[in-house]
Amino acid sequence: MSASFSPPDLSSRCQAEEWMDDFSISDARLRAALRDLRFINRLLGGYRSTNAVLDPVLRRQPSLRVLDVGTGSGDYLVHLIRRGVRCNCQVDAVGVDLNPVTVGLGRAHLDARLSPSLRRQGQIDVADALRLPYPDDAFDVTHAALFLHHFDDSDAVGLLREMRRVSRLGIVVNDLHRHLLAYIGIWVLSRILRLAPMVQHDGPMSVRRGFKRSELRAFASDAHLQSPRTRWHWAFRWTLSTISSGE
Repeated sequence: MSASFSPPDLSSRCQAEEWMDDFSISDARLRAALRDLRFINRLLGGYRSTNAVLDPVLRRQPSLRVLDVGTGSGDYLVHLIRRGVRCNCQVDAVGVDLNPVTVGLGRAHLDARLSPSLRRQGQIDVADALRLPYPDDAFDVTHAALFLHHFDDSDAVGLLREMRRVSRLGIVVNDLHRHLLAYIGIWVLSRILRLAPMVQHDGPMSVRRGFKRSELRAFASDAHLQSPRTRWHWAFRWTLSTISSGE
């Protein structure tokens, strides 16, 4: 590690913004970051964490309508639609993102990664996740991956309430455990692998903005979620879910 590395104070959530939240960055820097985030999700268990919660639902439902908030490049839409095929469940997935440039890149990713028939099962809309333009219970499940940590505490609670509002069966949040080993790991890995500069900055910052279990439970309580469950996954991921195992 270079001399510029210093262990951060992780006793509370960091409030500094990530570069990804700067919508003026809309060029190759953003495209490279979204590409590398897809790689990180494969390498560090992001998809597996979501699978652990949703697979039982996919296996017992013939079809599922899923909303993915903060969808970014749309990689979770691709994953969920393909996962549905493996589980004999037709997943119709809608993603939302507030950044129109990111939405355009996400739609292009769906075009490139899904067959024409599967492509019809996915769409991405420009929308504010805190004010979703959908009626109550419009979806079976609402999902958010590496998105909740972008919000301060009060807006994080608001996001959970909005996700709950539009979900018939429940919500799934997949996000980061704020831990020193997670911080050191992504700091080192992003530099060894020469990932995009935005990822080298935002990866460690995301960990600093991540959560302890007690914080997620407090948010769930403040959002009046019904029977929330928190589960730890490798590598340093939490899922917060309200989906009943008996649904």
